Amino acid sequence: MNLKVPPVVIFFLGLGIIFGVYYLMPNLTYSFPYQTLISRIFLALGVLVVFSGIIAFRMKRTTADPLHPEKASFLVTTGIYQYTRNPMYLGMAFVLIGGIIRIGNPLSLIGVIFFIWYLDRFQVRPEEEALKKHFGEEFEQYRENVRRWM
Repeated sequence: MNLKVPPVVIFFLGLGIIFGVYYLMPNLTYSFPYQTLISRIFLALGVLVVFSGIIAFRMKRTTADPLHPEKASFLVTTGIYQYTRNPMYLGMAFVLIGGIIRIGNPLSLIGVIFFIWYLDRFQVRPEEEALKKHFGEEFEQYRENVRRWM
C-alpha cells in the first residue's frame, strides 16, 4: 500500500474548502434557532468519535498509523469499531459538518463531500485491501458485519 497524504491533511483541505466557500459567498448564509448549539453538538460528537477510535487502538496496543495499516498487530473490532469501521474519519466528518452548521453556508457542504469522497476512494479502500491481506478471513467477517461509515 502506498498512501502518501495523511487523512488529517485531507481534513484541513476540507475545512479550507468550507471556509473558502463561506468567504467567497458570504451572502449565501442561513440561520436558525439553536444553530450554535447544534454545531457544538456535532463538533463535540466528532471529537468524541475520533478519540474513541484512538483509545480503542491504544487499548489493543496496535498502530493507528493510517499510512501503514499493514503494521497493525491486531484487528480492532470492539468499542466504537463495533459500529463503524472508520470512526476517526467519521468523527472528522462530524467536525466538518459542525463547522458548516455554525457558519451557515449550504454550499460549504462541498468541503465535507470532498473529504468523504477523497478518503473513501484514496484512503479507506486501500486500507481495507491492506487489512484484508494482513488479517484475511477475520477482516472479511468484520467487513460483512460492520458498516464502513455509519
